[in-house]
Amino acid sequence: MWSIFKRELQGFFYTPLGYTLWGTFLLINGLLLWIFPSNFNILDAGFGDVNLFFELNPWLLIVLLPAMGMKSFSEEIKLGTLELLLTKPLSTVQLVMAKFAALAVLILISLSVALLYFGLIGDLLQVDDVLDWGVFWGSFTGLFFYALVLAAISLWASTLVESAFTAFLIAVFVSLFQYYGWGQLAALFNDYTTYHFFKSIGLQFHYSELNKGVIRLSNIVYLALQSGFFLWWTHLNLNQKSQ
Repeated sequence: MWSIFKRELQGFFYTPLGYTLWGTFLLINGLLLWIFPSNFNILDAGFGDVNLFFELNPWLLIVLLPAMGMKSFSEEIKLGTLELLLTKPLSTVQLVMAKFAALAVLILISLSVALLYFGLIGDLLQVDDVLDWGVFWGSFTGLFFYALVLAAISLWASTLVESAFTAFLIAVFVSLFQYYGWGQLAALFNDYTTYHFFKSIGLQFHYSELNKGVIRLSNIVYLALQSGFFLWWTHLNLNQKSQ
């Protein structure tokens, strides 16, 4: 399991694709948050608030995480190395969790840029202004668990097809629907109970709760269950391919 984990991390850092994805992610964040006039520009907002980072990045991660995870299993299937992995003394659960753990580390490193932005905002504040670390860590926790769900979706999508690009498109579509689609579906119902039921299924509902800086166990558990569901589905797909 440890060897798979290290191989996944090294595979990201040793390839141009990894640095291209990471560089693009950081560049878009920097341009939209600090340079280009936009709804997310921190300087144009007129107040020191890193919350704009947490409003922008759920959308960026819908593309970044599928791009990071699209080759996880699709490449193994295409090259025929998946059968080799499954013959090793390694369960499919351990294989899935090793690849998922590698993505989790990459997510933490990617989101650590928020700490840099928070520090920059601190330098821009007036003497009497105070940074709200409670809101920051609540939002950071929410974004991290949300990103874990997208990582799990990306792993699941990569078990469906041999083409990494097709796996990317599937993961983007499912991630977008899980985040945004349920809310749009809920808007079709006039009954509040039905509306609230469908809206509460979506990732956006639970992420927005955490983004207020209040870490509720129910929202964390929901996001963890979403990750677990797609990881279990990934495990089932791999079991089918090994038979």
